[in-house]
Amino acid sequence: MKYLIYLSILMLSFYSQSCTKFLDEKSILSAATPDREQDLRALLDFESQINLYFPGLIELGTDDYYLDGADYNKLQPSYQEAYTWNKEMLSMDAGNWKACYNTIMIANIVLEGVERLQPIRNVDIKGEAMFVRGLALYYIAQLYCPLFDKDRESPYGAPIRLTSDFNVPVSRATVHETYKQIIADLTGAIVYLRDQSAEINRPGKRAAYAALARVYLSMSDYNQARYYANESLKVNGDLMDFNVIDPTPDFPIGPKNAEMIYYGSTISGSSALHNSTARIPKSLYSLYDKDDLRKLVYFKSVNSAEHAFKGYYSGRSASYFSGFANDELYLIRAECNARLGASVDALSDLNKLLQHRVRKETFKAVELSDGKELLSAVLIERRKEMLFRGVRWTDLRRLNLEPDYAVNLVRDIIVNGEIKRYELPANDPRYLYFIPNEVIIQSNIPQNPR
Repeated sequence: MKYLIYLSILMLSFYSQSCTKFLDEKSILSAATPDREQDLRALLDFESQINLYFPGLIELGTDDYYLDGADYNKLQPSYQEAYTWNKEMLSMDAGNWKACYNTIMIANIVLEGVERLQPIRNVDIKGEAMFVRGLALYYIAQLYCPLFDKDRESPYGAPIRLTSDFNVPVSRATVHETYKQIIADLTGAIVYLRDQSAEINRPGKRAAYAALARVYLSMSDYNQARYYANESLKVNGDLMDFNVIDPTPDFPIGPKNAEMIYYGSTISGSSALHNSTARIPKSLYSLYDKDDLRKLVYFKSVNSAEHAFKGYYSGRSASYFSGFANDELYLIRAECNARLGASVDALSDLNKLLQHRVRKETFKAVELSDGKELLSAVLIERRKEMLFRGVRWTDLRRLNLEPDYAVNLVRDIIVNGEIKRYELPANDPRYLYFIPNEVIIQSNIPQNPR
């Protein structure tokens, strides 16, 4: 049974690969079973399912972009429902759910193979598989599970699969159990990983530290988020200097840049999020002043009034860059320090980032003594820096719990010549996506409440 599943994964990987390969795809397995260490290595190098599977759904509902009426009307129904925060989402297929659990299945096959083949020569294989499984489960949690609340448990966590055998039934874990597993996988991976992998599509310790910083920030555990951001930056804290980046290419930032820790991207949802259709809200574009070089590196003019995004760390137009880079870690550490009262350290990180984003001849260090003003300044820079990075949906969910930072989302769409308004108030139940009906029918797990 396991080998049939294994072969089906290979077929899925062949099917889902793009005709144009962005990263160099490693050789495809020729063996019928993953019984050699090189087979396990090849499974983890299926970039289409390990690095390029991330769910586009996590960006579809954000305020990073908007669509005009004509482009909206061209979308498939499931994208329209996500874009307008439809309450029922009856057209949503299981693609985003399956993509994450297919990746989890591959990780489980590798981990089972590691146990069969002990001792193995490359122990990083085990660490990579644990990292991959933990990160995929984290994305499931961002879409289909409530936020982690240390003081309140919820039964609507994710199904946790720790075996490749789908004959083993699983039910929904609690939210606390879900995050416990995510953290166990990511921290467990650290032991087996080198500091930094030689290839950006393979995780090292830096990537595991960065992932844990992101996870703990989503949990509002600022001490732990700061700790792991710091651990990753201790290995390498380089930043790109936007003063020396040529802003004229279609995509000025390449994936093999000084800030890159781990490469991840997606093609899911690209018909809505591609920069040929997605437009930047004026309220967001206006946050960048004339000396902020991100205004040139991140955006291109579409016409006299509209702009599109081009600052993908993936080096191409995709739904979003889902990997990890140092700029995010400086902002995580700055936010945590601001919240924990370490204002000097927060200002240091904020100014270091801005030094690399603002014209040198006009840069002036931010000087703020009020803790609330400092936190607001950090969150504004996070908003400006982290567009199309797969973090905005989680940021909306966690910051909506704080009245000072809560956002009520609004979309106006012209339908049949009339403007129709759609709204998503802060803390609305629709921040929790419905699990696709296909999954509910097959697994009999409980649906998310509305």
